[in-house]
Formats: sequence, structure tokens, C-alpha cells
Amino acid sequence: MAKRRVGRLDVLRALARRGLGPTLLRLRHEAWVRLGGPTRALADRPPPSGPFLAPPAAPLVLDPPVLARLLAGADAAARLPDWTSGRPDADAPWHTIDPYAHGDIRLLWETSRFAALPVLALAARASGSPRFLAAAEAHLAGFLAACPPFRGPHWASAQEAAIRLIHLTAAWIILGGTTEGGRALAALLADRVRATLTYERALANNHGIVCAAALAGAGALLGTADHGLGVRLLAADLPRLTTAAGGFAQVSTRYHRMALDALAFASLAGAALPDSVRARATAMARWLARVTDPATGRAPRLGHDDGTALLDAACAGPEDARPALGRAAAAFGDPAEPVLALAGLGPTPGPPAPEIWTDAEGGTAGITTRSAIALMRLPGGRFPAGQADILHLSLMHRGAEVLRDAGTWLYNPPAGEADLAGTAHHSTAQWDEEDRPPRLARFLFAAPPRLHALETGPGTLRAACDRHDRTVAVAGDIWTITDRVAPGATLRWRLPAGTWLRQPDGVEGASAAIAVTAEGPIDLRLGQGWDSPRYGVRERIPVLTLRLGTATQIVTTRVRLA
Repeated sequence: MAKRRVGRLDVLRALARRGLGPTLLRLRHEAWVRLGGPTRALADRPPPSGPFLAPPAAPLVLDPPVLARLLAGADAAARLPDWTSGRPDADAPWHTIDPYAHGDIRLLWETSRFAALPVLALAARASGSPRFLAAAEAHLAGFLAACPPFRGPHWASAQEAAIRLIHLTAAWIILGGTTEGGRALAALLADRVRATLTYERALANNHGIVCAAALAGAGALLGTADHGLGVRLLAADLPRLTTAAGGFAQVSTRYHRMALDALAFASLAGAALPDSVRARATAMARWLARVTDPATGRAPRLGHDDGTALLDAACAGPEDARPALGRAAAAFGDPAEPVLALAGLGPTPGPPAPEIWTDAEGGTAGITTRSAIALMRLPGGRFPAGQADILHLSLMHRGAEVLRDAGTWLYNPPAGEADLAGTAHHSTAQWDEEDRPPRLARFLFAAPPRLHALETGPGTLRAACDRHDRTVAVAGDIWTITDRVAPGATLRWRLPAGTWLRQPDGVEGASAAIAVTAEGPIDLRLGQGWDSPRYGVRERIPVLTLRLGTATQIVTTRVRLA
């Protein structure tokens, strides 16, 4: 079959899913760029001088295991990174930077997010040692020396400046005070955020939320007009970027958590968030709790996953979502000690009750049991597709993914390579090796097919679109997935690394036994595929591939969890 061609109409349909508001914001941004607005707003400025952080307030007592983990993480955070990595545009004006001209800039941006500041501030207050505060000051001075305002790739993105502002403000809250030099640095960061704020909002994803939350929280703490601006933008944008069931426009467990953390930061920093924002943030927290294993804090991967984690002051790591849930509970529910809540050390909500839930508008559905979590990517919904993952199914058992999404690897892979957003890197059906929906640009996919059916019953979840009808049923530790597909399909089950023994009807490993039956001929093979356990890393994993004959349209996969 000839590969389907994508054209201008596909692009227009995909952009239309973002809505009229983001389109108008993008047009407004482009007009301002042509008039030279951002360039005039951010001319070169001298970097401010320290100290940027105040001495810690009264000592903070932490549990010994938490303190040990924190001090080990603080020692690692104290090491100064390589801010430029030898990029030839390290001293270029911010508005001339092409983020994708010299490799994957996401790896470089990670070094300048000031993520070390909350860690070092918490260690300084909990240990009483002056070396951690000195390390934090060296971190800020080193960044400003290597990346003066507003030059180089670290100033190219407003969201990156917003993340820095969040972490700087969090460090102040943990320490219990600000300084003149720190306020001057915060003003520079806020100026950068405001300069292209319209563009960030036009993306209709995490960018606008993080930028608005940074302005709201920092503005509340410092008593500036940014507080009101940030709150107004959150009130305007959050309803169109979330659903009443808690879904988020960037359909990704990782970026869902990032947006929730940004909202919780704004609230804990003192922003006067309206009830509409707080209600949506509470719904987002419920959504994240549904897909988080309560014993490990892990959530199944879905959509873009680049390891982003805000406010990891206690060094729990990017895989643990429990600090985010505790932070949200303190910000939008029961009040807690603000420093511990911001650091993710406050009380964590109990495990969610077993349930079957759906959010057709947000494009997700799932089943939560006492030991396992299933997460399905639905077609349709009102948000653009970020990956070719229609009806992908992740299955997590006791914090370990048994059926999995591949992750991301890189946003800008080397020439001749591809990222892991395609259909072949998901546990779903594919025809003729084509992506479903087809890819239009780096971060833009065509509008997905419509959701034809969405049903739930006792222990059962069913979703269907044009060529694929998938039913997931659970009884104890037995999960049964029934796929009804158009002729010529290939199904894949992406498995965890380890030894898998081939059986006549499937495979058996340490985590599960998988048996496949079909109403017709099927070619069952155990091969390999790519998996990205963390951003920038790619490894081989086992993949069970089911190639169906043209007369085979119903396949049943039985997963017995170990």
C-alpha cells in the first residue's frame, strides 16, 4: 500500500486543534517580532552582583534517611556544570539563537535551570554547614559569568528563564529571606519571561503555564506587578489547557507533573489563585494520583518524557511523583509547613482507590487496581497529538512497567536517526510501518482519528476508532487485551529488559507470562526495539511483535503478572 501523503490540509487541521486563541497569540507574537519588539526589550545588560541568597533561618530538622539522601544529592549539586559545552553561539544575542542548530539543546538547558538551588538551600538549612550556601552562590555567579544577560542559548527560551525563576524563588522560601542581588537577578529573569510570553502561551502546552506560574509566585513573594499578571494568565489559560477530569493539553505523564508542580509553586509562594485555577489544579492532582504507584512514586511513561522535574529539593529523583502529589495537596488542600511542602517533604495522599476512569476530552483512560495501573491513550479529544501513540497501552505492576512506551531519547537526534515518538515505539497497532497519526513537523502530528466508542464495565475498559478496537479486562493478576483490527495490522508489546523465554504462544519472563491467541494466521516473533530510560540515553529492549495475516482481525493477549 502506498504511504499516505500529508499536505497543507493536515497541517491546518492539526493547528485547529489548538484553538483560535493560541493561533491569534502566535500571529500577535510574529507581528511583534517583525516590529523588533523582543530585541528592543532585551538589550545586553551587566550581570548583577551577589550575594544572591540570604543566610538560612532557624535550623530545619529532617528525618535521618531524608537528610542523608539530601546531603549526598547536595554534594553532587555543588559541582559546577559546563554552561556552554563549546557551542559556537555561546555569546550570540539571545534572539539570534537557533536551538536546534548545534545538537540537542535540551541537554544543555538542563545545566542552567538552577535546580541545584533548592537542594543546596535545603541542605544549608538542615545541616547548618556554610559550604552549601557558598556552593549555591558560586553556582549563580558562575552562570552569570558564562551566560551574561541576554546572550547565548540559555537566554533563548522564556520557559528556561521561568524555571530558573521558580528555583531561585523556592531557594528564598526555604532559606527564609531575599537579598538585593537576588532581586536584581529575579528581575532579569522576569524580563526574559515577559519578552516572549505571547509565544509561550501560543504553544498551548506546559510553556505558558510554567511562565505564568513563575511570574505569579515570584511576583507574590517580591511584591511586584508580575503577581497580578501571572494570576490573570493562569485564570485565562488553564481552563482551555485542562479538562474537568484533570487532563492536560500536553498528554504526557511527565509534563502533566511539571505543570502541576508549577501551579503548586505559585500557590505556596503566596499567589492569590482564583477558585477556578485551584479547582483545575486539584483535578490535575487526582489524575496524576490515579497513574502513580503509591509505593515507588513511579508513573507509566506516556508522551514526551525528558526527565524534567521541578523543585526536587529533597533529591527524590525525577521518577518519583510522590513529592509532586504532596506539594499539590499542601497547595490546594490541607495546609502544611510551607518549606517542607515546597521541598516535597510534606504528607503524601494515600493510595487511590481501585477504579476504572476515562477522560475522553483529555485523551486518556485507565484502570487502577491495588497492585497495577493500566494507562491507555485515547484517540480524539480536544488536544493535539504529541506522538503517534493512538490506543497505546502501558501496564505497570508494583512500580515496574511490564507493557511500555519507549520514552523520548532526544528531541533533535543526529542526522539519519529518529526520536521515539513514532507508532513503532508504542504498544499498539500499526499498518504498513506508517505513523498513526502521521507526523507533520518536529512536535506536530496530524489530527488523530475520532473516538468511536468508549465503554466501561466491571473490570473492563474498551475504546475504539476507525481501524482499531481495544478492550482491556482485569481479574486479579490476569490482564486480557482483545484487539479487533483492520486487515494487515502489526501489534507490538514492548517489554522490560531481561530474559524472556519464547513459548509456543508467547513469552515468559520474571515480571509476566504473555500468551497470544488469534482467530486466524499470525506471525509471532520476539525481537528488539529501542527504549529510553532517561533523556539522551537509548537502550535495546525485547519487543513481542505480532504480524497478522490478512484474514486475521481479532487477537487476544493474556498477561499474567508475576
